[in-house]
Amino acid sequence: MSYSRLSFFFISIILLGVLSGEIVSRPIKVVTITEDFASIAKDIGGDLVDVSSLIKGSRNLHHINPKPSMVMKVKSADLLIRLGMQQDSWIDSLIDVARNSRVFPNQNGFLDASQGIQKLEVPTEKISGQLGDVHKDGNPHYWLNPENGKHIAKKIRDKLKLIDQNNQDIYDENYMIFRDKLDEKIKEWQDQIKPLSEFQIVTYHTVWSYFFDAFNLNRVGELETLPGIPPTTRHLIKLKSLLNSSDKPKLVISASYYPRDVGQSFAKDIDGHFETIPANVGESGVSSYMELFDFIIEKLTQ
Repeated sequence: MSYSRLSFFFISIILLGVLSGEIVSRPIKVVTITEDFASIAKDIGGDLVDVSSLIKGSRNLHHINPKPSMVMKVKSADLLIRLGMQQDSWIDSLIDVARNSRVFPNQNGFLDASQGIQKLEVPTEKISGQLGDVHKDGNPHYWLNPENGKHIAKKIRDKLKLIDQNNQDIYDENYMIFRDKLDEKIKEWQDQIKPLSEFQIVTYHTVWSYFFDAFNLNRVGELETLPGIPPTTRHLIKLKSLLNSSDKPKLVISASYYPRDVGQSFAKDIDGHFETIPANVGESGVSSYMELFDFIIEKLTQ
């Protein structure tokens, strides 16, 4: 075989592998919205992925201003994992500007992790400003139920298997390890959090609905008058009256990006306990998805 024919043969083989998605010569670049999804992607991808997140730590996702550095991350991504449910609608403009066809909707490199999640608090009435900041697709804080963590992990596994077909067995194995470990941790957390089942719990915002659903906790109400609407004296008086109608212990919790003073003052007023806790990986020394639940439950039950 001549040198030119041999070169053509090897080039054809390489191109065929690249086009079929079966050859990946470098780590797959995974870009996520938050560090929660980044942590899960690292567990599923292992050394085969290079993972980064657009948002660091526990942040109010309503108040994110896209940055040029985010565009560059999206531009180089092989897989983009978004939160969905309109909570990260700002990512659409980043995708448009980055012009990375790999992460366009409906492509192998695009994942809306909310797809298939059993959503809570989906509005059944016409949405208007009178209802506050209501999400038409439901409450978007679904990662705070660890059962949904398994769903997210499975979705990530499936996408990585499409992008990197040579290593499908590795992604399957990593997913099973993650799933089994998370199942063990869920049983552990359920035992640890049992003492809170008798508590009346108030939150600043409806961040914790999925967490309460996962662990059968009793949420009485929110400090906010309506979602996204700051507390009013009238609302807090009404909420206090409701709580004082029972002699059960009281707990007020708030995500760390909300004001502490209102929650602390209200907890003192109702003779309850106040805790501020992170809602995301990347804060308070929390470096992984499972560590997030370890930290939250330890804080709430100490």
